[in-house]
Amino acid sequence: MGRIVVLTGESPETPGGVEHVIREMIRGLEGRGYEVEVLHRHNLSHHWVARPKNKWQSYAADVALGWYLGRRVKESPGAKLVAVVSNGIFGWYLPGLPKAVRKIHIYHGTYRGVSIAVRPYISAAGAFKLKWWDSMILERLSGRGKQIICNSDQTREEVLKYFGLEGLTAWLPMDTHRFRPLDKLESRRKFSLPPTAKIGMFVGSTHPSKGFPVVRSLMESMPDVKWILVLRGQVPDDIKRNHEINLFENASPEVLPSLYNAADLTVCPSLYEPFGYVVAEALSCGTPTVASYGGASCRFMNKEPFHSLLISRPNDTEQFLAAAREILRDSEYYRKSVIELIRPEIETVMSTEIWLERFCELTTI
Repeated sequence: MGRIVVLTGESPETPGGVEHVIREMIRGLEGRGYEVEVLHRHNLSHHWVARPKNKWQSYAADVALGWYLGRRVKESPGAKLVAVVSNGIFGWYLPGLPKAVRKIHIYHGTYRGVSIAVRPYISAAGAFKLKWWDSMILERLSGRGKQIICNSDQTREEVLKYFGLEGLTAWLPMDTHRFRPLDKLESRRKFSLPPTAKIGMFVGSTHPSKGFPVVRSLMESMPDVKWILVLRGQVPDDIKRNHEINLFENASPEVLPSLYNAADLTVCPSLYEPFGYVVAEALSCGTPTVASYGGASCRFMNKEPFHSLLISRPNDTEQFLAAAREILRDSEYYRKSVIELIRPEIETVMSTEIWLERFCELTTI
């Protein structure tokens, strides 16, 4: 049927939300008969671009990678090329192509949105770089003259507000067969968790942008609750030493569904979440969730009885605490409500087969 080239930063085998989307895109498009080639920093650029030695090289490498990606497309467009799909800041340089070739850019959020949300935690220079260089130059140029696809309505609104570019929301794919409701007691037995305890869960990192200070406050304010922490990156020593915490580092997608099902609730207090796979995964498993505003939380928790679990101010510990206590007051009621009211909607929006059909329809691939 033709060839599709995907331009991105990292290999699709790298853990991460963007890479997960690309893996699903490859699988689905190849299943439809397309030849898919993914170009990234590790398969076409110089060594210093693939593995910069310091932050200054890293800044230059991101710009250089965009040029390398575009040059490769220019050098070997091929007669069978039907579409070029770019992501994030990688797509600002794309040479002239035949009119029949679709040029598509996917926004997974905006660095300008990030810069506003995390401003208290980064330097003035860092905020300036995110807002103006990464976002208003590289991100904006990457989408210019292309069809815009966004991972959420939140992202679509940001892209229009900041860049003046109209886009369409495709949402994101998820394996709803894997992330599904399971037996809670069996899930707890699997990890030697107490069968009758109240259990809370957090998935993310300890970076302030993910709201970990709020998680710490919840653990301190709810000493009767056992906690599952699924963490990526650096883990503080006090967390490692606390044997009351069930710590899972870099948990695989195969383990996560059982962990979600073992919990009575999950919390997601991120300062900026253009989509939020954690929210969607937890809800798909039937686990009630307290979350700050984000793409997935606003999409799926915009109805009763979940309004009170949607927190407008991500640093408002008291709101998170009140919502968590409300779930624990009758966790089985909320679990049943999630399964009956939200799970079917997630299947309709995010199941991989339906998502691929929507993506291909919106892009006319």
